[in-house]
Amino acid sequence: MRKIRCVVVAVALVAVGALASGPAFAAKGKPVGHLVVAAKAKRAGHVARRHRPRCRVPSRAKVLAKSRRLLVYQDNNFEDVYFFCVRPNGRTETLLASEVEFQTTHSKLVGGVRLAGRYAAFRYRWERAPCSQAYPCAPGEQLQGYYVAINRPGLPYGPVGDSVGENDTTFGLTAGGVLAWLKAVPGGEELHVLGGPFGTQAPGLVVDSGAIDPASFSVQGTTLSWTNAGTPKSFSLSG
Repeated sequence: MRKIRCVVVAVALVAVGALASGPAFAAKGKPVGHLVVAAKAKRAGHVARRHRPRCRVPSRAKVLAKSRRLLVYQDNNFEDVYFFCVRPNGRTETLLASEVEFQTTHSKLVGGVRLAGRYAAFRYRWERAPCSQAYPCAPGEQLQGYYVAINRPGLPYGPVGDSVGENDTTFGLTAGGVLAWLKAVPGGEELHVLGGPFGTQAPGLVVDSGAIDPASFSVQGTTLSWTNAGTPKSFSLSG
């Protein structure tokens, strides 16, 4: 008889628990449902971390520059498109597309790529298709040229920069995304800066001009230094 009463009591307790309107509680008063959700979230977090894309070079790609923060490479699987990614887990972004849809120009990096923090400064040559009936040219239209530019990590548009001459090869950058370069002009050189607090609109800010010695150009941290007619000068790139 005692055994039958125990069974009846157990069934009654189960029934009362099933009819209860509030959430079930585990030890220390914590809702069981909340514990289940937390466990699932924790497992999902582990899965997300395990499948997070890493910044690495794909097969058949060529490394152009790398640092602890940035990786730049050329991938022949994508018609010579140049890519970069911020280490260790940054997503891959386009540094420079050799060809742009609906445009007749072809671009190619020339010279080395310089890195600072998440940013890469580079110089490239562009050339448009020969003038033809299919690709007519405007009177006096330039058919080729050079650009110096800097990438913009995480932004929807591509690099920013300005046109330079074939022999304008002096440029540098800061870890804050400021690009500085020299451009030959009548009477000497012009010193430009662009990016960060100086905006992204070409031709940027002209810091100095005249008899600037390209060999004296230097970017150290956020300090730009050079000499003009033998006189040392400097400029803060932190704004």
